Amino acid sequence: MSDQDAAPSPQFHIAEAIRAKRERRSLEAIQAELDALEAALLADISNFDLEAAARQVVAAEQQRRAGLAAATELAFPDIVAEGASPRLVGRGDAPGMTPPAAVSADAAAPGLGLLDQLRQQAEACQHRQNAEHHHLSMREARLDQALRQVFGYLHELVQQLNIIKPAIPRRYLVPGATELEGLLWQQGFADYRSRPQSAGATLESVSFSYRLTGARGVVIERDGSVAESFRQALFDLNLNVRVEEFRNERRYLERARFIVEPEVKVNVRWEADLASGHLVIVARNLERLGTARYSLAPEAVSQALLDEFGRMVLGQAHQFPRLLSR
Repeated sequence: MSDQDAAPSPQFHIAEAIRAKRERRSLEAIQAELDALEAALLADISNFDLEAAARQVVAAEQQRRAGLAAATELAFPDIVAEGASPRLVGRGDAPGMTPPAAVSADAAAPGLGLLDQLRQQAEACQHRQNAEHHHLSMREARLDQALRQVFGYLHELVQQLNIIKPAIPRRYLVPGATELEGLLWQQGFADYRSRPQSAGATLESVSFSYRLTGARGVVIERDGSVAESFRQALFDLNLNVRVEEFRNERRYLERARFIVEPEVKVNVRWEADLASGHLVIVARNLERLGTARYSLAPEAVSQALLDEFGRMVLGQAHQFPRLLSR
């Protein structure tokens, strides 16, 4: 290789010098642009007002909420019969309890949307329903406790009387001024009825029944014109009756003879009346032939009251009705 080929020519050095100068200028321009951009950003950061930006955000949010409230705050008109007051129709209001307000924008607090109004009214209705349910549960519990005490006493009473079989010194006046008397206790039974397990299994009634018999019945005669109505009256009293009819040649009923067996069936039912919160006693043929009704508060049931009821069953002197009125 010759020296001329190994050494670069002067033109090559000139071209290299021009290229290096251009590249240096380009880098300097880029660096200058970056420096200017950095300075602008620093100036913006130093001039940025945080409080003003926060106020702008709050104002925008308030404007958005005002628009939403205006869109949703719609009052539905109440549909009320002519002459009626705008009030929701519901179950019977319990004493001392405020009825739920009607769905009306006028009754709600100002500034609340429709959903807020309905939410308040729903909470008030739920509170009222919970109070009613609690009140009914407490009433049912008191009645259940009283009936359990009644059943325990009557069950024990029946067991003892079924063994003793005492005489019952009571006269039962049969229609027609004739009396059944000299009766003895034969057999008694006590039972109860409870609500389903899903309803709490509380007692809803206690039944107490027994049968009295005697040695001698009564015989009553009636004219044929009233025989059928008299037969129905004896049947309603749950008496065992045999009837002998006397008819003429034309088969017309002239008269009837009623032979009343010496037996009286007694039934007493203690029932829980949830509506009134009282115990209702329905007694059939207890002190006299026919039906009698009593009512008492569950708190009135006590050993003393049940003892008076037992004396009434046995035909002894008692104060049972007087204790009921306390």
